Amino acid sequence: MRFQQRPTAHGEHGQMVVIFAGALVAIVLLVGLVVDGGYAFAQRRDAQNAADFAALAGARIVAEKVGGDTTNGTDANVQTAISSAIAANGAAALTFGSPTGPVYVDSNGAITPSAGSAASYVGNGTIPAAAVGVQVNSSRSWKPFFLGVMGVTNWSASANATAKGGYSAGGPGGGVFPAGISLAFFQTYPFCAGAISSDPTSPCYPQQLTPGNLNVPGGFGWLKFGCSGYGLGQDPPANIGGCGNDSVFLKTEIGPPSESFGCCTKTGINGSLDRIGSLPGNKVDVSGSCDYYINNQVTVTVPVWDTAGGTGSNAWYHIIGFAGFQITGCDGGKNLEGVWKKAFFYGPTTTTPSFPGAALGVQLVQ
Repeated sequence: MRFQQRPTAHGEHGQMVVIFAGALVAIVLLVGLVVDGGYAFAQRRDAQNAADFAALAGARIVAEKVGGDTTNGTDANVQTAISSAIAANGAAALTFGSPTGPVYVDSNGAITPSAGSAASYVGNGTIPAAAVGVQVNSSRSWKPFFLGVMGVTNWSASANATAKGGYSAGGPGGGVFPAGISLAFFQTYPFCAGAISSDPTSPCYPQQLTPGNLNVPGGFGWLKFGCSGYGLGQDPPANIGGCGNDSVFLKTEIGPPSESFGCCTKTGINGSLDRIGSLPGNKVDVSGSCDYYINNQVTVTVPVWDTAGGTGSNAWYHIIGFAGFQITGCDGGKNLEGVWKKAFFYGPTTTTPSFPGAALGVQLVQ
């Protein structure tokens, strides 16, 4: 008779050790995937942020070139802007002037002049004629925490972004300084790309604008925002919106106002949002409200108008776009002094300006 030998206690213990070890490895792997996977997700998000900011930074310089500024709108400045954004966001340094580095894109988002062409590489020395933006790839690498135990010694995440630059195709969403400046001013003076100058021949020498009549070339007018009454192109009765016409009201507007209205339809549309009411009356004590912008050298966003109509509190300005303006003087509200600077808005963008010297914009498209 044969007897089956029962497993010894020692054998059972050995099996349990093996099972426990296997379970422990599985737990470590699971924890590693959760921890390292979560960290990888965060790194992927940071890589995308770096690519987005770098693309927008490069597109901003391309926009300068689109706007006719060949001094600041250069390939070297595009490279510097992208590099600075990449470094600020902790992504790996890029190789410029190569197939793996940033490239220029046209208005359709396609690489220009063509994919693989050395002329399309940022850092080649020239911004291609058809370029309106850039495409940037960023990456981040790190050593996994738990998965390093399993032999995974390196992990990386990468992301792409494409941004375009050009003229702003619309107005800003808010925060517009309530002083509409005549189109004639922007047709007469070049924009200032540097610091305020005391040289009368410099484009950064402050120009003095006076209100005068509604259509005075180079003039300006104080505006009232948030009104729905007569004076914005609507029919009487007058002043339904209750906007004031004095310096006290203007001080609250300079705040600046949160409602900036829209832009830019043709003249003559009844009730058009492109029409912003004039703010007549005594402005003798508004100078202090401008001091913050003057002392801090702030470039404010101002509406640009081409035609105007009406008189007094029922007067209006037809807005065709927006621009950047640095205020250097605001004497009693009777005069406005400063220089024209190009403000930047987020898209959409276009290569066709709404008026000569219109504000520039950048747009993240991918």
